[in-house]
Amino acid sequence: MSPGKLGQALWEAPIPEPADAEARGRRIVVAAHAERRDGAAIGGAAGTRQEDGPTAATFEPGRRRHRRPLARLATASSLAALLAGLLLTPAGAAVRDWVGDALVASPPHPEPTLGQIPGGGRLLVQSGDGPWVVQPDGSRHRLGEYDEATWSPHGLFVAAARKRRLSALEPDGSLRWSIVAQARTGAPRWSASGERIAYRSGDELRTIAGDGTEDRLLAGPTSAAPPALIAPSWSPDDDDALAYLTGDGQIRIVDGKSGIDLAQAPARGDVTWIEWGAGGKEILDASPSQVRVRSVRGKRPRLGRAHRLPIAKDATVVGAALAPQRPLAAVVLTYWKRHGTYSTVLVYGPGNKPRLLLKAPGSLGHDITWSPDGKRLLVPWPGANEWLFLPLGRGQASAVADISAAFTSSFPQVEGWCCRH
Repeated sequence: MSPGKLGQALWEAPIPEPADAEARGRRIVVAAHAERRDGAAIGGAAGTRQEDGPTAATFEPGRRRHRRPLARLATASSLAALLAGLLLTPAGAAVRDWVGDALVASPPHPEPTLGQIPGGGRLLVQSGDGPWVVQPDGSRHRLGEYDEATWSPHGLFVAAARKRRLSALEPDGSLRWSIVAQARTGAPRWSASGERIAYRSGDELRTIAGDGTEDRLLAGPTSAAPPALIAPSWSPDDDDALAYLTGDGQIRIVDGKSGIDLAQAPARGDVTWIEWGAGGKEILDASPSQVRVRSVRGKRPRLGRAHRLPIAKDATVVGAALAPQRPLAAVVLTYWKRHGTYSTVLVYGPGNKPRLLLKAPGSLGHDITWSPDGKRLLVPWPGANEWLFLPLGRGQASAVADISAAFTSSFPQVEGWCCRH
């Protein structure tokens, strides 16, 4: 065979690959390309270089970035083929280096549909048309038209908010009770004791008993410590201590029944999330640029000095979560680079030395969620339309594709993973 014919045969010969490799490559390439365009748009609007990242806070529960059509982009399969060709040539060395960097610790191969939940338990998921309960075998049902929802302890009930209404539901969607507040309700959170629910009503922070009685004001716009418009967090050790962020930049802990002040400490002015975890021994606060953890000591809580977790300067904090009973913090970081966007999931343990759990192209979701036993993480990947289930120790990582279709809506938000018993 002549050299010319040999070259032509090699060029036209198919490359062996798994049956769904092209579809998988398409999702990854499209996700990375879309995130790169979004990063450029954000950086340009802010008047900064793209690698400096967005100046606006991206760590905002419920916020979704609208994607633009991929104009001028060749079909995803053509682009994937082009990348494959480049990787086989010396001229493609720079591309190969970037792809290798972007796909280190890459996500696992996804299952086509939502099946058994790894490690068991039930999920509470908020979609555009309301909250859903996902059973351990993957079966699911919608609870109704509610804007936000939260589990009660042990998953016996769900508290849900819509407009001015706060309701308690059975996990099958049956209504137990409902109240109408003076202003729009939001951010319901059920205490670990099961006795009270904290929620926002307009610019007030209120609590109500688990049976729908004893609705009380904890803090309002005229109080000494008006609440900031972020979700409060209960102590996870069956106590009724409630932590919330005040409008003047304080983390404040009060008795959820009486409203008596228990402790307070200063917080950064750009904090967008607080969470009480680690068996009640730590409180985390997070902003787009940093994550801090404080110790909590004593039955009458005392807050220790804030300790910053080591975060790369060129990273944007997208999400953070404390393990329910262990001193572990999971953090999602996004890096905006000239060659594209990528994200990492880090887990910090005692000593605050981070462990890289995942690196993926594009942006991961902010609603990273611990399993009830603290041995796994559910990491949403909106750009690829996938959920990733990542074990911390031994065990196999898994993923589920086409998540939006499972909930007949846009990509959903995970509100909770329940329960240990």
